[in-house]
Amino acid sequence: MSSFGRVSFSLRHNLLYALLLCCCCIAVTAYEENDKFCIRTQPMLLADIEKHINPLEGDPNCRVLATTLTVKEKESFTEIMCKDHGTSYKDSYYFFKLRNGELRGRGTHKEICNGITNPLLAWVPYHMVLENFAQELNPKEHLSYIGKATDVEREKTELCHFSHTDLVTNITSDLFACIVMIFEDNFYGQDANINVLVEIEPLMYELRNITYLPWANVSTSYKTLLDRTTLNNPNSEPKQIYGSVKYGFIEKVHVNVSSIYNQNLDHLPLLFEHAGAVLELNDLGIGGVDVQTKAYFGRFMDARTSVKVEVIGQWAEHRQQFNADVYDYYGYGIKRLRNEIHRGEVTFTRIESTEPVFETPDSTHLTSSSLHLLGGQKFERLEMAENVTISPEWDTDAYYNAHPYPGFYPWFVGGSIVVAVVLLAVVFSMVRIWSKKEEKRLYKLAASSA
Repeated sequence: MSSFGRVSFSLRHNLLYALLLCCCCIAVTAYEENDKFCIRTQPMLLADIEKHINPLEGDPNCRVLATTLTVKEKESFTEIMCKDHGTSYKDSYYFFKLRNGELRGRGTHKEICNGITNPLLAWVPYHMVLENFAQELNPKEHLSYIGKATDVEREKTELCHFSHTDLVTNITSDLFACIVMIFEDNFYGQDANINVLVEIEPLMYELRNITYLPWANVSTSYKTLLDRTTLNNPNSEPKQIYGSVKYGFIEKVHVNVSSIYNQNLDHLPLLFEHAGAVLELNDLGIGGVDVQTKAYFGRFMDARTSVKVEVIGQWAEHRQQFNADVYDYYGYGIKRLRNEIHRGEVTFTRIESTEPVFETPDSTHLTSSSLHLLGGQKFERLEMAENVTISPEWDTDAYYNAHPYPGFYPWFVGGSIVVAVVLLAVVFSMVRIWSKKEEKRLYKLAASSA
């Protein structure tokens, strides 16, 4: 595994984290660096070759060892292969293409000279090519491969080419010949330290120097329980009490791979620079990073009281566009700038905000508290509890519904209504009796007057 940010995922106590982790690990096809294939950037000196130093010393696990070309070797290659054996010539000289130590195909010197590609070229000892790749080749082909021969006695290194047949039939050192490129009037045997030219193809693309564009689209999702705690006010007077809880989650990163690969890139896994680390994404562009943080909260509390608190978090998705530099990553920490991309798309899924839920109400400071009643239900995904509503204010009706008055209250109300009805009937009867008496008195007065 490389040093470039192999993010280690660990399950959290909360089931949500485990579910999100599973989402991040779907269809992972990212490459793991082959520990049998090694790349080094420092060539062996003639003095080391003369002493017959084993190139595998110091790393005995390397089955295939590739050494990148020096600046002078690149200049010599361009001078000889592109001028003396340029694209106008009929003959083509081949080199092998390796990715992660596996044979991927072959290319010709004309591809390099025409500027079609700018490959990372390296040398692999002839015997390693013979042992690991010769059996994959068709023995009926008639090709010539580019190599270099180093003569220790003459202290000279020259580009040469050898036959495909010599490689696949394992020609002995006495009959093997690597013919010098320049004049082709000299040749070297296997005892002259023959190396074969190869191209190392990148394992991944690394997106670095990321700059986010102003456009962003944010949408919120369900809420989840982060932690539980208790606030205590041991003082003899009411005061504001503050607390905090630590919580962790996996921030999911989802890069829209179609916005990356449509810019003349092969479909390789991606390394994404984010939050001070380099994340390895799978072939769907999904990865994640562990986040550890704190949530702070507080409320005004009566003297010598305590309240239980559940801290819940709101998940949010941030969709953004970005520009970045694309680097080819070859393994063993070797990378090279390829080009720039514009308006790539990425989505971050993270806990964006938190809020406390106080389980015990404060009778004297209801309006100053942020209380939520869920009728004893747990804080789970809201879509699984559709009848649950969360309000940032104190719900008085809900509280009195959940805490009714003692049992005598209905009887008291009913009795009061009965007494009121009786009193009303008595008053109505008295008014009728008085009205009849008044009518009789008026009638007598009228009769006497007549």
